[in-house]
Amino acid sequence: MINFKRRARGAVLPLLALLGGIWLMGSSQAGAQDLNASDIVRSLSVSKKPRTRSLGKQEGGAPAYSAEEKSLIQSIPTRGLKVEMKQEIGKIIDVRKPPRLDIEIQFDFNSDAITSGSVPDLNALGTALIDPSLSGSRIILNGHTDAKGSNDYNLDLSERRAVSVRHYLLEHFPIEDTRLIAIGFGEERLKNNHDPEAAENRRVEIVNMGG
Repeated sequence: MINFKRRARGAVLPLLALLGGIWLMGSSQAGAQDLNASDIVRSLSVSKKPRTRSLGKQEGGAPAYSAEEKSLIQSIPTRGLKVEMKQEIGKIIDVRKPPRLDIEIQFDFNSDAITSGSVPDLNALGTALIDPSLSGSRIILNGHTDAKGSNDYNLDLSERRAVSVRHYLLEHFPIEDTRLIAIGFGEERLKNNHDPEAAENRRVEIVNMGG
């Protein structure tokens, strides 16, 4: 998974906030570079090489969803998911490891209003999502926060911010609304468990769940 990371503060949400520099992080770390649509397309595209099985897991290529998982993915509403469905989606992402990336987006303090500084990043994401290689995929926008504040508050804020990002993309790009799913996880799925209040926990995870 590649993590596009930027300066973050309490008013930052899970999704794309690059103000100070961007790092591409996977098994190795690359030098700082601008976030662009091509990078996002590459990060979210499914490898065309066949998957190989190793200890019950599959490596490379498209995730091998079970019939039950496929049915669940197709039935996910675009917003307002119940807790049980969120948990099921989280399990599928953890086990099947579909293509995904983290982006930090800046919002007004204690708000779901996206700051003007994050607009270029959202435009890069929108451009990537209408690329032919991704245009048939259902994309999940998972909102995450750090552990500051109460769990209920963080859950609500992450949901509203994920919805705000979804709304921006639909408003500015020719994307079918059924393709974009906004989910708020709040502080439930920390990226850095050793430092629950770390900035890297405030992010939006973009997940390509496939066609």
